[in-house]
Amino acid sequence: MTLDPESTNDKTPAAPDNREISGEALKAILRNHQRWVESHGKEGEAAALAQAHLKGAVMIGANLSHADFQKANLYGAYLKNADLSHANLGHASLRGANLRWANLENANMEGANLIRADLLSSNLKGTNLKGANLQMASGLTREQIDEAHLDNTTRLPDHLK
Repeated sequence: MTLDPESTNDKTPAAPDNREISGEALKAILRNHQRWVESHGKEGEAAALAQAHLKGAVMIGANLSHADFQKANLYGAYLKNADLSHANLGHASLRGANLRWANLENANMEGANLIRADLLSSNLKGTNLKGANLQMASGLTREQIDEAHLDNTTRLPDHLK
């Protein structure tokens, strides 16, 4: 399915699996998700971006609470100040992503690739980081890690081992 940016409106369907998402289509998905969050699920539609290719996507300050990004490619994405609380980012690629000041409280990031991600002042309270790769992640502190859920397969930056 190809999304035509000219026909994009608030009724844009969820992102198709394994496909590129145009900037206009992503904006429509984010608008629909915002309406869904604000209306407690009565309007709009939850962002279903599992397996979507969102390399370098700009979602600064977006409300993505409860969004589904499972196995999505968010390489180098800009998620600064985004609300990703309760989001499913399991096995997603967030390599080099900007997650500064992002709210990741209770997010599922199991098996996620966070190599070189910037996590400065991000909220990791209750975040599932089991099996996640955080090697060379910047801005990460012991306090953040202590609030998250880890296991023996979680790979931490050298300064936190």
